[in-house]
Amino acid sequence: MSGAGAVVALVLLEWSVGWIGAAAWTQSWAVVKRGHFRISAWGTVILGVLALAAYRSTVAGGDDGAGPPSALVVAFFVLALVYAVVQYSNTDLPAIVVGAAACGAGVLALALTAGLVSGWPPALAALELVAGAALLGAVTNGMMLGHWYLNQPGLKPWALARLTSLAIGAVVATGVAGVAAAGLLSGASTTGAELGLPGAGESLGIAFFVIWAGLVAFTGAVVWAARRCIAIRSIQSATGLYYVALLTAGVSEFVVRYLMVNAA
Repeated sequence: MSGAGAVVALVLLEWSVGWIGAAAWTQSWAVVKRGHFRISAWGTVILGVLALAAYRSTVAGGDDGAGPPSALVVAFFVLALVYAVVQYSNTDLPAIVVGAAACGAGVLALALTAGLVSGWPPALAALELVAGAALLGAVTNGMMLGHWYLNQPGLKPWALARLTSLAIGAVVATGVAGVAAAGLLSGASTTGAELGLPGAGESLGIAFFVIWAGLVAFTGAVVWAARRCIAIRSIQSATGLYYVALLTAGVSEFVVRYLMVNAA
């Protein structure tokens, strides 16, 4: 499992799994109106289509990708589609159940896919992917819910505050996973990434690792600032900060997955 296609497949799968997992958790609070979840659900379907296409063309293309990991990715996509459809039922319960099942299938898919990454202990690789999914899911749902406050006057700030707590925890988990894998990540081969700089060779692994660490730390600072905005009921300021957090978290995931699939 290697190459740019694998990086894209991993990040898209992480993102879609995290998005639907955090959305289903938020829906279980029974305080946010259904319209918000319909938007998020169809968003996860679109992202799931892209994740499935990328996965099938890169990871599942070889013999090592056939079997349980591929089957679970397909199962996740089917459940994500069902999650969108049941948003039109009379109660939130079917969506909560299906969303939780989709998240479970997605996490298992990530865990088994981790075993396809050569040179990595499966448990550590799985931690990397699941922590990344939590980070992308938390900041995506935070940004989406922040906007929804404009459509649902009276929605209490604690809902966004709870998602923000998840985002802070996900930043910590991502940082811990990265530090635990620092030897592998910083030693990744970066052939072709030297951008034509003379003498760069394959020495940029540690530079990319430092960039990743800076992006994760910056994401944590931005999410913490969003938490402070929520505390003073400045929801739209927090939403603007979530835009920044989504950007930096997304870039950090692409960087760390690039290092991951190129680590010896």
